[in-house]
Amino acid sequence: MTLDLLDHAFIERWNAVLPSADADRPAPMSPSTPTAASPPALERCTDPAHDDLVNRLLQAAKPEWSSLADVIESARRRGRHAIAIAACERGAGCTTIVAALVRTLHGRGHEAVACDSSGIHATGPTHGKRIMLVDAGVWFPPGRIHRQRLMVASAGCDAAILVRKGNREPPATWAVTLEALGVEPLGEVMSFAPPFGGGGVSGATP
Repeated sequence: MTLDLLDHAFIERWNAVLPSADADRPAPMSPSTPTAASPPALERCTDPAHDDLVNRLLQAAKPEWSSLADVIESARRRGRHAIAIAACERGAGCTTIVAALVRTLHGRGHEAVACDSSGIHATGPTHGKRIMLVDAGVWFPPGRIHRQRLMVASAGCDAAILVRKGNREPPATWAVTLEALGVEPLGEVMSFAPPFGGGGVSGATP
């Protein structure tokens, strides 16, 4: 899924009102690092500026959000409870994507909840109907993939969607590495893509 001109227009205004969605997110933790008490992504969605951003993106790209929700529903039917939305770099739009997906899934009658990586174990038991969307932060920074670091960051997640900016290529082995850790790769979402033929929203599902 690609959110191009819409991301550029609305996130610029949102960032003028709120701190960066990724600025206060802790880096992936080592086993000895205490869990940080960051707020769940849903709390951020109560701000009117973020509400406006999410609403506009949902209205402008309904087919793309619907296709992405289909991917989440399919994963849930395969027994995936906690699905990470993970990035290659800060500011890729994970928080906004999580918020929009939660609303889309609520509209389909699902019980969807959002949390960040530090709160994945603090949302209560994962029962049969719940879909947990994890605002996971940066899992694949530039350079080689650090398997041990990724193992810690992905703990508790059953599946993952990679978010990358349109001017960045994904790590070649990201999907294979996740599979080796027991995390199902569901595909990619590309944000901040260059406009195609004058702009608008275009793209493919993961």
